[in-house]
Amino acid sequence: MKTIIRKSLLAIAPLLLATSCGDSGQEGAPGTRGTLDGPDVMLAAVTEEVFTVGSVAGDDWDTFGNVRSVAFDSGGNLHIFDSQSEHILVVGPDGSLVRTVGGRGEGPGEFGNVSSAIVARDGSYTVLGSSRVDLLAPDATFVRSVALEQGLILANLALPDGRLVASQFLRIADFMASGEFPDPEGRPIHVIPLDGSEPTVHYTAWDLPEDPAAENAGDDSEAGTIRLSAGRAFEPGLHFDMLTDGRLALADSIGYRVKLIGLDGGVAGVIERPIAPLAASETIMEAERERYREETRQLESIRNRTFQIEREGAEALVFADEVPVIGDLKVDWEDRIWVTRSGPDGDDDGPTDIVTPDARYIGTLAADGLRTPDAFGPDGLVAYIELDELEVPTVRVIRLVSLDPEG
Repeated sequence: MKTIIRKSLLAIAPLLLATSCGDSGQEGAPGTRGTLDGPDVMLAAVTEEVFTVGSVAGDDWDTFGNVRSVAFDSGGNLHIFDSQSEHILVVGPDGSLVRTVGGRGEGPGEFGNVSSAIVARDGSYTVLGSSRVDLLAPDATFVRSVALEQGLILANLALPDGRLVASQFLRIADFMASGEFPDPEGRPIHVIPLDGSEPTVHYTAWDLPEDPAAENAGDDSEAGTIRLSAGRAFEPGLHFDMLTDGRLALADSIGYRVKLIGLDGGVAGVIERPIAPLAASETIMEAERERYREETRQLESIRNRTFQIEREGAEALVFADEVPVIGDLKVDWEDRIWVTRSGPDGDDDGPTDIVTPDARYIGTLAADGLRTPDAFGPDGLVAYIELDELEVPTVRVIRLVSLDPEG
């Protein structure tokens, strides 16, 4: 499961409501370095449909509310986390319901205010709520619960030893002491133990120097209202996903650079391609303003009795000079890294390169071809969270039969 950090509250808002190729100087000793020169080698993806689940009927098991995430286990079972129903539906390889895990409640094995559900390859679960982490066995038997006393945690990944890899970690004690969350140096990725010990910074990603014009304007927020500045568009995203051995494939730069972060937090390798970032033209900036307006509409649709979110208009956006080359990153079942490049108007809908951790370039999928899925599984299985023509959530599973150079 991939993780992406953007300078936006879209990712963390539900949790709050419920309760140039720069580096950070953290490279360490030089490791294996891979540079993929040459033109794109376009790939032809051959796929076959497996099944689609999702129903408009109100009494079917696959009537979804909000499909937050999907994941496969090694048996080819699909695990669908529906945050509206606070449960996980386990769907067999033939598309039939195997079991329902969780459900709204306070008891062992029941869920409350879940922010993410991590599914291991053996089918066991790590379920993050606003105040606790629940661990469940592959058969959904409750194992134990761990209180989250350190702060607010957003994590979609777990190391092989069970520790969480947190994309955002906000200490409640800091907020209670000062009334605000401190602004960390760089963009830290934390490792959160589940034995009660203190979280540690695993890696600090590079970040653009601050732009005074894009400073957060939240100082005039009133009780019950969160006011957000427009901020700066085209800052490098922080995209990372986990290899099976626990290393992270990570992109945090403006240029085409994928770092491999070892279990010790050091950079064990770098994969690069000589692809230059796009200059932020007026056409690209206007397309970004429209995306910002749509994102604002989504934020404003979040209704809560405790908080109200207000945001500056799109005309207040400040822009970086260039559009980062990498718009998304995900690791598949075979540890291949799918790197989606930015599109011509600055979004993340460009072509997708497929590379390996040892810097082999497999090829590139066209922007209008096979998309990077929401989940990879064994034997070529992939899953997409989609909306049908009636805006009903569905999950479509296909099999990637082959991936060969065109022609």
